[in-house]
Amino acid sequence: MNNKSCVSAHSMSPLAFRLGALAFAFFMILTGFFSLYWLYEHVLPIYGRIYRNAPVVETPYLAFGLLMAPPIVLIGIIGAFIAAWTGKKFDPPKNSFLLRLQTLMLYLCFKTIIYIVPATMILTTLTLLYKDYTSCPKLLISGSAWQLFWVNDENACFKPTRYINDHWPCKMIGEQEVCIQVDGR
Repeated sequence: MNNKSCVSAHSMSPLAFRLGALAFAFFMILTGFFSLYWLYEHVLPIYGRIYRNAPVVETPYLAFGLLMAPPIVLIGIIGAFIAAWTGKKFDPPKNSFLLRLQTLMLYLCFKTIIYIVPATMILTTLTLLYKDYTSCPKLLISGSAWQLFWVNDENACFKPTRYINDHWPCKMIGEQEVCIQVDGR
C-alpha cells in the first residue's frame, strides 16, 4: 500500500476537525459543571452535617475523586478552543505560557488524585470516628456500595422500608412511619 492512500484515509477536513474540537469543548464544559455540582451537592454537605452533629452522615466516597477534575477540565477546554480556532491540534510550543499551564494542570490533576483525594477520604473518616460516628451498613441504598452511612446514635441504624427527600430513611413502627432527618437541621 502506498503512503498517499494511508494519508488520505486518515486525514480530516478542517471544518470537521473544528466542529469536533468545539464538540469536545462543549462536553468538557459539561463535565466541569457536573463535577462542580457533585462536589457542591454531595461532598461539601458532609462537613456541614458533621459540624451540626447530624444523626446520619452519608459519605459518597467515589465523589471525592471528582476533586481532580477542575484542572484537567480547564486545560481540556482551553486546548479544545485553541484547536477549534486554529484548526490544528493543541500542541503548545516549548517554553510557552500554554505549555507551562498544560504541564501545571496535568501535575495538579495527578497530584490531586494520588495525594489529596485519599487524604481527604481518610481525614473525613477519621473526623467521623473522632466525633463518635459508627458506620451503618443497614442504611445502604440498594446498588450504592460506593457510599457509606455513618450514625452517631445506634437508634438511627436500622433497615429502612423506604427513603424520602435526600436519602432520609423511614421505617414503619406499628401504624406510624418514622423518618430521620439526616441533614441535622
